[in-house]
Amino acid sequence: MTNKAQTRFLGDKHDCYFATDPRVNKELAASLQGKNIVCAGAGRGVGRACAEFLTYASAKSISLVALELEEVEETAKLCKDIKPEIKTKVAGFDVKDSDAVNKFIKEVDQEFGSVDVVLMNAGRPPQWLHTVECDPDIWWDTVAVSLQGAFNFARFALPIMQRQKSGVIIFTSSAGAHSNIRLGSYTMGKLGMIRLAEILHHENFKDYNIKAFAYNPGRVETRFFTDFRDKVQGKSNPGSYVIEGVPNEDKSAETVVKAFDGVTWDTPQMAAGLVTVLASGKLDFMSGRYLDASRDIEKYIEDEKTIRANDLHRVRLHVADDWFVPTLDF
Repeated sequence: MTNKAQTRFLGDKHDCYFATDPRVNKELAASLQGKNIVCAGAGRGVGRACAEFLTYASAKSISLVALELEEVEETAKLCKDIKPEIKTKVAGFDVKDSDAVNKFIKEVDQEFGSVDVVLMNAGRPPQWLHTVECDPDIWWDTVAVSLQGAFNFARFALPIMQRQKSGVIIFTSSAGAHSNIRLGSYTMGKLGMIRLAEILHHENFKDYNIKAFAYNPGRVETRFFTDFRDKVQGKSNPGSYVIEGVPNEDKSAETVVKAFDGVTWDTPQMAAGLVTVLASGKLDFMSGRYLDASRDIEKYIEDEKTIRANDLHRVRLHVADDWFVPTLDF
């Protein structure tokens, strides 16, 4: 990305606003009453902001997962400070661990009685390198945290949601899903999340009223950037995403810092606002589609007929002639 990439988002917002802020919007603040929420990748940044906003929206319970247990415990405390009566559950594990995800989702259902909303926000930054320069283990781990994590949480929440005949699944994707250079692993993972949301919609919406979304959270100054900046500045950062001794990590870090030089950062609350609106059901017609937190939700609502008629906000192959898409609907 370059500074010109700032114009490639679908909107021009950099923060939440009245329609997406449950702290001031009374309708949104009451929208999740009685709902049990699961949020993965909730230890900091966008995930923490989402957990807080979902709490402001009157969720009954919020169950939080992060790789670092201490961080997600702090998020739970912040949620309790917002709404002392909210029930919380925390765990620290890798979202790629299907057994751990299955166990956690089952426990949430048993303890709270349902799983109404799942947000899979966990992610890992890539090496910002051409494919030929990438470390294979880091490349695949970047793909897996996003895509395998999304699959795991969807896979084990779906039976519960099918039983309930309702549910919302939200994936934190990225505008990087549409990149085509130096972000190969990140692009593959985030693009896969968009397609998976579409698949889940077609498999579950009609019969089970389960909605699935993938969205771009914007450009937020989290460790996805700061670890690379610290590396360039020679700062030591335990647990950094920039791994010492791996070839080309210096080059990757320098590329990131140059790419984001002078950008306008977005607040994590911008993403949290869209996630809360999606959880509330206000944009259900966008199920199976890609959304951007920088865009006014009113614009999506205004464009609903056009979006439906032209099947917009999908990932599609563009060709000159008509082409056949096998739906395999049998």
